[in-house]
Amino acid sequence: MVDNSRQEQQQAARDSVIRGNDIHNEVRNIVVDALKDGQMEPGHIKEVLQAVVNGAFEGANNAAPEAKAIMQQTVAGIDDALSQVAQASSLAIEEAADNVEHFTEHDLKRALTDLNDLEKLFLDTLNEVAKGGQEVTSNTISNIVSHLQQSSTSVGRTVSETSGHLSEFLSRKGKNIQLADVAKTTGASVARVASGLLAGIADSLAPDDKAGR
Repeated sequence: MVDNSRQEQQQAARDSVIRGNDIHNEVRNIVVDALKDGQMEPGHIKEVLQAVVNGAFEGANNAAPEAKAIMQQTVAGIDDALSQVAQASSLAIEEAADNVEHFTEHDLKRALTDLNDLEKLFLDTLNEVAKGGQEVTSNTISNIVSHLQQSSTSVGRTVSETSGHLSEFLSRKGKNIQLADVAKTTGASVARVASGLLAGIADSLAPDDKAGR
């Protein structure tokens, strides 16, 4: 089931690149659709990103002159999708903090850690996939990542904004959450809440699809 889903996401990204009509928004929607119905955990997110970037690679390899623009649009679409993931995660953490009977402090720590690591997960995954691609697309992705590291990503800005808000929110709740040494064994319940909230965020932004960044 998981393998089939990844193949479908890879194929969808490939088809989007080949059509070339609205790669940015179509890629964003592929990523969001893959995450809003599942457990929005780091491992799952990484698998989805790998499938989408690999699919874009496949579509771009036959369009060398346009490969740079294609991969830039692909990465921008993923970046926007992960910004929505960050928003959903932030809202899920707030909801979890208000439901102490269902969520432990460890759940909150894990969810906060995953949120703060989201930009790194994004860039690390791009670098890993680039190593396995053909020369033109691999070099293009590596250059895009270098540029993003020197400037900023949409998901990075969103995480920074939401983390500041969450610190104040949790402080008002009397929770002093320390992120060090968080075991990667729990937190799935918060991820499920975030996955459900992602669908609502995606729907609310749908009318602006054509507006671009």
